[in-house]
Amino acid sequence: MERYTKEQRIFIVEQYFKNNEGLAATVRNFRTKYGRNSNLTSSTVKRLIKKFRETGSISDLKHSGRPSTSRSTQNIEAVRESVAKSPGTSIRRRGQELDISRSSLQRILTKDLHLPAYKVQLTQELKPTDHAQRREVVECIMEQQQVDADFSNKVIFSDEAHFHLDGLVNQQNCRIWGSEKSTSDC
Repeated sequence: MERYTKEQRIFIVEQYFKNNEGLAATVRNFRTKYGRNSNLTSSTVKRLIKKFRETGSISDLKHSGRPSTSRSTQNIEAVRESVAKSPGTSIRRRGQELDISRSSLQRILTKDLHLPAYKVQLTQELKPTDHAQRREVVECIMEQQQVDADFSNKVIFSDEAHFHLDGLVNQQNCRIWGSEKSTSDC
């Protein structure tokens, strides 16, 4: 159930009983008062009324069970230090190193530390000779097209992944965690 304010919950219960336990009228009156885009549904009204009848209260019940400790201040500081030391480490590897689940680590990075993931983008410096070389390649392709009319259907251009013979990492899946874009490699 979406979190509603105490005032909104009271309004829902009052409207439900005022409208002779009518769900549709309760939802309609709520949307009229709190905005057409509110996503109150009849099932939410039913759950709130059931809670009200069972407990006599509209407040959320205290949750039983173990409290969540994954986003503790110790874990947040450990993640902050780990990111400062090596921002290119993947979430999976960092989670294994810090013994924190991937989903909790993702939450710490985005919600607590406000660090977006930046995708590494390869750029190449254009040199004075590049224009002439591009022109030569285009002329060569045009000559081949005249010899073989189906030549353009035989050529595949792709920029999806980078494969290097010297063993460099495929940069397609590389993310750098930091507060600003970095030019460092993975």
